[in-house]
Amino acid sequence: MSPQLFVPLGGAFRQAAGSGFNLYGENLDRPAWQGAELGFLDTFPDVLAAVGEAEFHDWIIGVHHPLYKEGGPTWGRFLDRDPAVRRQALDIAASSAQAAHHIGARYILFHFPWPGFQSSGVEHRDQGWYFTHPLELDVQWPAEEVYKVSRSVFDRLAEVQEREHIQIVLEIDGPNRHYFEDDLYGRLFAEFPSLSLCVDTGRLGLLARTHGQDPLELCRRWLPWTRHIHLHTSTWDEAGKFRNHIPTVDGDRVERWPSVTPAADLAEMIVAAQPRCSLVLEHKPRAVSPDALEAAHAYAGKLAGVRP
Repeated sequence: MSPQLFVPLGGAFRQAAGSGFNLYGENLDRPAWQGAELGFLDTFPDVLAAVGEAEFHDWIIGVHHPLYKEGGPTWGRFLDRDPAVRRQALDIAASSAQAAHHIGARYILFHFPWPGFQSSGVEHRDQGWYFTHPLELDVQWPAEEVYKVSRSVFDRLAEVQEREHIQIVLEIDGPNRHYFEDDLYGRLFAEFPSLSLCVDTGRLGLLARTHGQDPLELCRRWLPWTRHIHLHTSTWDEAGKFRNHIPTVDGDRVERWPSVTPAADLAEMIVAAQPRCSLVLEHKPRAVSPDALEAAHAYAGKLAGVRP
């Protein structure tokens, strides 16, 4: 068994449909692709165009919530002080999972924990975070309440997964000390092992630096449930400027940490533990030279055991 290689489809895909490229300039006609992850499409007609493209190539379909933006489902505030907002987020997740199943998706992915927690006296933007939604205040969330509310999310999503016959995937996000300094993920996934985790390799580096952790050790904790990878590399220059969604190459190793996220080490660790995982190349092809991009494709093909 080998990983299944996915390409992301987003944005104004109607304009790109049939062009042979996605929004980021990735070549859709490469023989290695086995699936497409649809998300952040501009409108519902863009969804239809992306589904048509996937069907033409006979690809597996996955969904990254929210599927589309204009009039579409909102980003879910699963961890919000207001219980009504939390209930609404879970209701939206349930209806989104049903809709994803109806377009033929095998899985739907939600960011969790979300929103992130703002630590007192810390400017997370200086670390590389960029937020389009307000954070929660960490001091307002005792550890046991974080567990209780999080468990209710896992419980509802596990029920949705069973009812809608679609795999529910939670993608790492934050910051959140309960998940990345303590091990709340491990506690919850042990209770709900049918749910899956997505390790975004670039964000894992950011989370590790934010919470003072070793990225490989963080990843190792979650291997039993990590069935999806968003593969890209993140870096920090000498001034601390953060960049991510850089195509991953074989040289992105722990020896270059903490300036470069060891995305190659992370991906290989996950593939060894979960050889049938979904591997989404969530990178920006134009971020590197054509030669570097080809090296990244060759590395991904090696991981997936396919011709890039």
